[in-house]
Amino acid sequence: MANVLHAPQCLAQHQANMMNSLAHRLEVARATNDSQLVELLERERQQIAAATSHKRASWNLDRLKNFVQRFIHAIAHQSELQVQQFANGSDLWWYAFNPQTGECVYADSEAELRLWIKDHYQGP
Repeated sequence: MANVLHAPQCLAQHQANMMNSLAHRLEVARATNDSQLVELLERERQQIAAATSHKRASWNLDRLKNFVQRFIHAIAHQSELQVQQFANGSDLWWYAFNPQTGECVYADSEAELRLWIKDHYQGP
């Protein structure tokens, strides 16, 4: 199972960029005394804030659901080998844990991981 990292940070950065752009446009509209534009931009700011809040709540709910599913799976499969693949940009690595022995490994390649599994895991 691959875990993709940094999705929340990308969303937060995108939202921050939108708010910075909006703040600049508001500053210009106020400087030129364009009250209609200021009103429209204030409404846009409120809409972005509401959408941001909804996205965060949705993302947090998804994280909670994922955690509960993983917890239930872990309890149901306590004696099974646990393997995860991690990605950070183009870098990939694997983590395996043998709950029967308490041994674990971080592997830089799939071949290295398979060798460790062959040598350290007999199955439930």
